[in-house]
Amino acid sequence: MPRAHAEQILIAADRWCPFNCEPGPELPGFMVEVAQRVFAKQGYDVKYIEMNWSRAIQEARKGNVNAIMGGFKSDAPDFVYPEEELAVLGNAFFVRKESDWTYEGLESLKNVQLGAILGYDYGDELRGYIQESNADSVTMLNGDYHSLSQGIKLLNKRRIDVIIEVEPVFWYTADQLGLSDQFKFTGKMVQPEKAYIAFSPALKKSTQHADLLSDGIRKLRASGELLTILAKYGLKDWKK
Repeated sequence: MPRAHAEQILIAADRWCPFNCEPGPELPGFMVEVAQRVFAKQGYDVKYIEMNWSRAIQEARKGNVNAIMGGFKSDAPDFVYPEEELAVLGNAFFVRKESDWTYEGLESLKNVQLGAILGYDYGDELRGYIQESNADSVTMLNGDYHSLSQGIKLLNKRRIDVIIEVEPVFWYTADQLGLSDQFKFTGKMVQPEKAYIAFSPALKKSTQHADLLSDGIRKLRASGELLTILAKYGLKDWKK
């Protein structure tokens, strides 16, 4: 129950389930629940809102929201990052089941239509390829909150040939769409990266909030509460 005079922490992101899902009381996402639990113990109310990822970064950079959820350091290097991450994830490629394509470096992408989400950072190698490519080889997905759902539907309809996403998010979303049996994993591109709730560089309290979150994550792990939250989403502790 919201406290009448509690300070609010506003966190924005596009839907990236099971880490941040549809806002609401039932299953808002693993990272959402961690943030809510940690900050509630410090007298804050966390409000999570869905927003296009590029806009979420812009709004946090301006200080209009406190943080973004599920960011890699490469997404927004100027943000304030906690010591404790909330996932370790590697980007992977997915294709339709009948496809025989596999990722074998940038050359292998030149004969397929790749789906990538606008504003996401996919690492040094792919970043350059996406920036230099045009619509003939890369389809930029830019839905309001559901860019991945848009991409999975395009993949199913053969409008794109390949999509890049982290495994838990791709399979969760494909399953929600009833399409998980239509696709297969076809390899990872880069080493896993740490994913965070990252705080606005424009707000004075961001360092304090980041420190509170790190301390809270450590306490949740020590008490076993972290495992309980993870289990609700079919996830495991990445540090164990």
